[in-house]
Amino acid sequence: MLATVVRVEGSSYRRPGARILILKMDCFTGAISGGCLKGDALKKAISAIHQQENRLVTYDTTDEDGAKFGVQLGCNGIVHILFEPIDGLAKNNPIKILDTINGERENVVIVALFSLNTKTQLGTRSTIKSENPSGNLPTSIASEILADAQEVLANEKSALKNYKIENKLIDGFIEFIKPPIAVIIAGAGNDAQPFANIASLLGWQVTIADGRPTHATLQRFPNAKILVTKPAQLLPHLNIDTQTAIVLMTHNYNYDTELLGLLLQTDVPYRRIGTEEKTFTNAG
Repeated sequence: MLATVVRVEGSSYRRPGARILILKMDCFTGAISGGCLKGDALKKAISAIHQQENRLVTYDTTDEDGAKFGVQLGCNGIVHILFEPIDGLAKNNPIKILDTINGERENVVIVALFSLNTKTQLGTRSTIKSENPSGNLPTSIASEILADAQEVLANEKSALKNYKIENKLIDGFIEFIKPPIAVIIAGAGNDAQPFANIASLLGWQVTIADGRPTHATLQRFPNAKILVTKPAQLLPHLNIDTQTAIVLMTHNYNYDTELLGLLLQTDVPYRRIGTEEKTFTNAG
């Protein structure tokens, strides 16, 4: 079961696009609130799993009577959460959609369709990177959604839109998603290990580069791509884009200096040497 915040009115701990993946009551990952909605949301998720249908649940945290959720909320906003059971055999289930875009290095739009006024919850339907979508958009509103998606891609900002299917109002969360940050850590020392772990927990794509095969190993960095190479051979192995960060922390002056000289000839947006206050960014 995937639960996604699709609309917020007023204030809330999480904004539209926040997700939690729920396998069972005591097995989940992600967050859709600061914790206040989790207990009730888990119950709603289990119910939706049993019924195998999409469901939109609205939490009105402007109500001072927090007892209805068993907690004192205090968010002072209205949060709409879309619950979607996951069919592992479905070609375009929400998890497969998210997994696919996570491995690609380009901006993308995800379209989730829901309704505040009816029980029609179409759910996560499509990904759009160009004019041709991947997924299953309703034919009658496909052209409208494509136009809105192109606008969202151009502005790099998510949007909420309204559509009509057979005179029924349908809401659309047109979500803009950038590729995850790709961090290249030049250095496989002990101090690089916690940094790599933190980056991985944040959902960043981590690469470890070092000339020492005894240090740059999957045993030491289980969640990273490993490159055992000298600076001159490193750059051809990297796909540098606007979401790339490179940190030099080999503590080998010659290695760091040589690699920094090569990086200064690229468009990498962020370079940092070790833990010292020496940050280099491209300007102008």
